[in-house]
Amino acid sequence: MTNRHNFLSTLASEADRDISIASLFDAEPNRLSRFVMREGPLRADFSKQALDGKALDALLDLAAKCDLEEWRAKLFSGERVNTSEDRAVLHMALRGVGGTAENQKEVAEMRTRMADYANALRADGKFKNIVHIGIGGSDLGPRLVADAFEARAEQSLTLRFAENVDGASVNDAIKGLNPAETLAVVVSKSFGTQETKMNGESVRDWLGQYGGTNMIAVTANRDRAVDFGIAPENIFDFWDWVGGRYSVWSAVGLSLQIAYGPDVFSDFLDGAKAMDLHFRDQPLQENLPVMMALVGIWNRNGLGYGSQAVIPYARRLRKFSAFLQQLEMESNGKSATRDGDATTLTCPVIWGDEGTNGQHAFFQWLHQGPSEGRYGGAPVDFVAVLTDHENRPAHHAALLANCFAQSEALMLGKDEAVVRKENAARADIDALAPQKTFPGNRPSTTITLDELSPNALGHLIALYEHKTFVQGIIWNVNSFDQWGVELGKVLAETILLEMAAGAAGDHDPSTTALMGLVK
Repeated sequence: MTNRHNFLSTLASEADRDISIASLFDAEPNRLSRFVMREGPLRADFSKQALDGKALDALLDLAAKCDLEEWRAKLFSGERVNTSEDRAVLHMALRGVGGTAENQKEVAEMRTRMADYANALRADGKFKNIVHIGIGGSDLGPRLVADAFEARAEQSLTLRFAENVDGASVNDAIKGLNPAETLAVVVSKSFGTQETKMNGESVRDWLGQYGGTNMIAVTANRDRAVDFGIAPENIFDFWDWVGGRYSVWSAVGLSLQIAYGPDVFSDFLDGAKAMDLHFRDQPLQENLPVMMALVGIWNRNGLGYGSQAVIPYARRLRKFSAFLQQLEMESNGKSATRDGDATTLTCPVIWGDEGTNGQHAFFQWLHQGPSEGRYGGAPVDFVAVLTDHENRPAHHAALLANCFAQSEALMLGKDEAVVRKENAARADIDALAPQKTFPGNRPSTTITLDELSPNALGHLIALYEHKTFVQGIIWNVNSFDQWGVELGKVLAETILLEMAAGAAGDHDPSTTALMGLVK
């Protein structure tokens, strides 16, 4: 679209003016009311972004010119917005929003079957352990959610994960477990993913005589699961309109239901549903996912930042940054538009770690390092939980204090005059002052959850899902395919066969030499 292209190309010039974030609070008396938004237990504070009201108005105009409202309606109605694969995108239907009557019927039937199965297993008591086998969306979502559920829900079965094709992954998952008391859940949309099949085969061998009864599958390819040896009645379906990185809401979350109970999982779905309805129904200027997306567009296309840090100050959200790497970079890490044209400056690199660990690692770079972005460092999303779920109030107060202090320090910095005044007696002040100067004016968003409940977690994940969709529309990329994932997988299968045969095929000299190292 010409309007989109023209506006994105002029964002940099719009941003080519010095904005002092701290001074915006005086210049815009209503800044908090406009730049802070809440939905249910989630509050997002965008006021420490290098973005003023003028720039926000321009970004909202961009969203309108990109027909965001029309695309949003297409998404929820079930139109085939995944154009390259000719598929609808209806993970919201898993939460009870959008899609057709047939979609909702399928979802309701599967949710009932999952809940009945989970309740029956929990009541029976035969199984003490679950080994969840999957990778990518079949692992990152469930693993993140399992960690977070621990804050509020009681885990009735031991839940472990086997995701990596590295043998250490499956060995760690089954270590110390009794096969007779262990249920293996093999999760793969295609049931053709190499890592999942290999780990599934290894666990099946470990189960031995219990392999036929203690293994179930979650897949969109029932035939392959049957060929693998899973009994048809032990297969739980999900559909091609559910992308892998959006699938935790589906039967992919069955392990979570068994471990924590269907009621806990339903609360998780309800939290996401509330965010779905907010995103669907609220006007753009009052829409939390839209605001988050536009802030990201400003930082990427206006201020030129090449990366985005996400720092959860909650140990039970420690997988959140990794989860978002797949959600955002697999969705919008594209250099071709929906129309096949070349494009640049789409998804930034997403990275991070849990706070306060990151403060003792990469925060040096965030505070004082250079960057391709206008103000240095990288924009940060801080995520904090206001309620102490660990019964350690002193620890929790210190955790929150660090989170709030870091966002303030990134914004304010410390200028050289202050450093010189504080260290006036030092003979080496001329050399020292620049090293202890913090430029500040580094943008951040702070997201707080009232508590780390399943409902709040649902709000949080759905917020980032919809943010990703909005940015894909503005960048004019298909956020729901992932062709870049495929090439390396195909080559890996070829190389594996050649290494087994002891004869390398037609490869570059480096790859051939590497294959020759394998004995």
